[in-house]
Parts: sequence; structure tokens; C-alpha cells
Amino acid sequence: MSIYVLKIIACIAMLVDHTAYVFEPQLTSVSPWLYIGCRMFGRLAFPIFAFCIAEGTTHTSSPKRYLRRMFLFALAAQIPFSLMLIASFTVLGQQVALYRSFSVMVTLFLGLAACLSIHNGKHFGAALAIAAAWIIDKTVGMDYGLLGVLFIIGLYLARQNKGKRLLVALVFIACFYFASLKAFAKTLITTGRFRLMTGVLYAAAMAVSAFIMLFYNKKPGRRSGLLFYVFYPTHMLMLWLIWFFIKVF
Repeated sequence: MSIYVLKIIACIAMLVDHTAYVFEPQLTSVSPWLYIGCRMFGRLAFPIFAFCIAEGTTHTSSPKRYLRRMFLFALAAQIPFSLMLIASFTVLGQQVALYRSFSVMVTLFLGLAACLSIHNGKHFGAALAIAAAWIIDKTVGMDYGLLGVLFIIGLYLARQNKGKRLLVALVFIACFYFASLKAFAKTLITTGRFRLMTGVLYAAAMAVSAFIMLFYNKKPGRRSGLLFYVFYPTHMLMLWLIWFFIKVF
């Protein structure tokens, strides 16, 4: 699979995930498993995007332009992201909550900044990016947090070896869903019962992305320009508009 194909898979997974998030009541009314299934599929998105960022570090022809583009689209995505997550202000009599956390674009941006710094031998820059991620994670918050930034760095450092890359991905997933996996293991050991937990299902679904990465063929694929950058804020804005018009009309 080329980077282009991987990004297509990640975008589809993200769209399904965000659609399920916004329209949870509608999906759950049909079947709770429909909602859970969509969110499970959505768990493929971040690891694949993180992988593409790690790979892009070594293939970009203009690191500064790449970093600047990520920063600008992280800014552009924040309002659609905040609106989509349905937080609190009133519009036309409808209560709309403003989500105060930063989007995953900020996580990807900091991960890219750290990887580019390491790639160019500027480890102090990487330390600054990690410190910024820690501060944001502990204050405002951002999708996948400091762990997400460290995951991108780990994928970059393991880029020469598929086995190591797979291990980095699986360790990240285990860390991110540690509480759910720990509760699952404790229940299984103490009671002998196989208790199905949403967090464990999400972890299993995310693990699939780690194996998808193994099919990467080291080719960029079709040129996409700004397509994937524009898709992120645009799809969130469209989802919010659909949700809003359903609420109003």
C-alpha cells in the first residue's frame, strides 16, 4: 500500500468514527452495536495518520513548508473540531457546547516537529515539541495527548524495521487502553469470565491498523496536494451543520 492508499483508509475510518460520534443517539436507537462498530472502525485512523507523519519526515522535499502547512491547518481545524464535538453557546435557540481540547492536528503537528528535529540532528527542538505536548496535555488537552506524540516519534525511530514498527504500535495501543485491558485481565483472572468491554474492543480494532502498516510499499502513490488537509476540517464542519439543521428543523 502506498501512503496515498493508507491516507484514504484513515480518512474513511475517521469519517465513520466522527459520524458515529455526532449521531450516536440515532445509531444507538437502531442498535448499540452499530454505534460501537463504527467507533471501532474509526480506531484505525490515528495510528495510520501517525505512521504517515513519521514516513513523511524522511520523504518531504521541504520540511519547513510541511511543518508550516500542518500548523496552519491545525489552526483552521480547531473551530470545526470544537463545533463537531457538540459542547456552550446558544445559536438560534439551540445549545451548542464548545469543546475546549485541541484536535488531533495539533498532536500530529507536534509529532512532526519532533521527528523533523530529530531527523536534522536538532534534539533540543524535539525536546521542546515533547515539552509543549506535555503542557498542552496537562492543561487544555488534545486528542491522544503526549502519548500520541511519543507514538509518532516511536514510529519514526523504528521506520527501518517492520517488526519494530509493529511492536511500537502494539505497545502504544496497550498503553492508551491500559485501564480497559487491565480491568479485562483482572476480571478474567479472578472470575474466569470473559467480560466484553468497549475499551478492549477499541484496542483490538486499533491493533488492526498496526498490521495494515505492514503492507506499506514505501511509495507515495498519487499526488493529493492539499486534499487530505482540507478534508479534516471540512468533514467536521459538514457533520456539525447536518446535526444542527436536524436539531433546528
